[in-house]
Amino acid sequence: SAATAGVAALGFGAPAIAQSPRTLRFGHMLPTDQIHHKAIVLFGEELAKLSSNRFKVEIFPSSQLGSIAEMLQSVQAGSLSMTMAVPAWYSSFMKPVDAFTLPYIVASADRLRTALGGAIGERISSLGQAAGFSVLGYFLLGGRHIVNKQRAVNRPEDCKGLKLRVINNPVYLQTFRLLGANPVAMDPSELYLAVQQGVVDGFEYPLPDLVAQKMYEVIKFISLDQHTTDFFIISANRKLWESMAAEERAMITAAWKTATDWQWKEQPAEIDRALARLKGLVAVNEITPANRKLFIEATRPVYKQFEASIGKDFLDAAIRELG
Repeated sequence: SAATAGVAALGFGAPAIAQSPRTLRFGHMLPTDQIHHKAIVLFGEELAKLSSNRFKVEIFPSSQLGSIAEMLQSVQAGSLSMTMAVPAWYSSFMKPVDAFTLPYIVASADRLRTALGGAIGERISSLGQAAGFSVLGYFLLGGRHIVNKQRAVNRPEDCKGLKLRVINNPVYLQTFRLLGANPVAMDPSELYLAVQQGVVDGFEYPLPDLVAQKMYEVIKFISLDQHTTDFFIISANRKLWESMAAEERAMITAAWKTATDWQWKEQPAEIDRALARLKGLVAVNEITPANRKLFIEATRPVYKQFEASIGKDFLDAAIRELG
């Protein structure tokens, strides 16, 4: 039954079956009430069904298996089966994906999904293979916005002097330096306390994550600049993937398709719900079109600066496909 498959997928006492199931361990950084975790659970349930319980997916949420960087290293090394991270974290293994972190490059989630389903997605897969990762799919994260406890950000000069946590990635660090902020790199698992204790004034984050991680308790202002439209790259250890029979790979691919299709459909409503909730808890400001142009102009030099490390071909394709 579906219930039995779900139990098996979650790694609880599965009923005895003829062949002991093959366990896939998935580590990630999010709490269990976030939609991405629910989609990973769905993947496990689907895979148990499709494989008649030949596979069992054990999920380790909330950075139980280490920081994002550590989990990526574990998947690359083969001590963890699967994980997910945004392109900014993968870029230490494959530089061209820094293109997705460039400010204001993505026009919409729809444009992003189309690009990931086409030639750009194929390029990401090739880059992943070369670095030891088999790319299995993508989850939508959505817009990332500037949040802090000092003041509303309407124009680039409002960032001046703000200590903002960013992902430990050169594109993020340089983007926020150009806005006049003092960017600080740290893992998200340390973030709540860092803001609470005043180590940083704020950070940049997607809205549903602010709610799920109760960040509204420590910040006062959300400024909807949407400098990035972000997504998770889901990957498995390449040797593990290549060791599987074609039939097994097909089952895993089909299970991920079900989970990712559901997640991309659900995430926009999740973002809307988070925004409505946050408006009742902190000060939320939109950025006017005229001011948005100021942010775009202030951060434009980042494109030229990272053109060589990203690769002009990949960058040009990304600008064309995402804009």
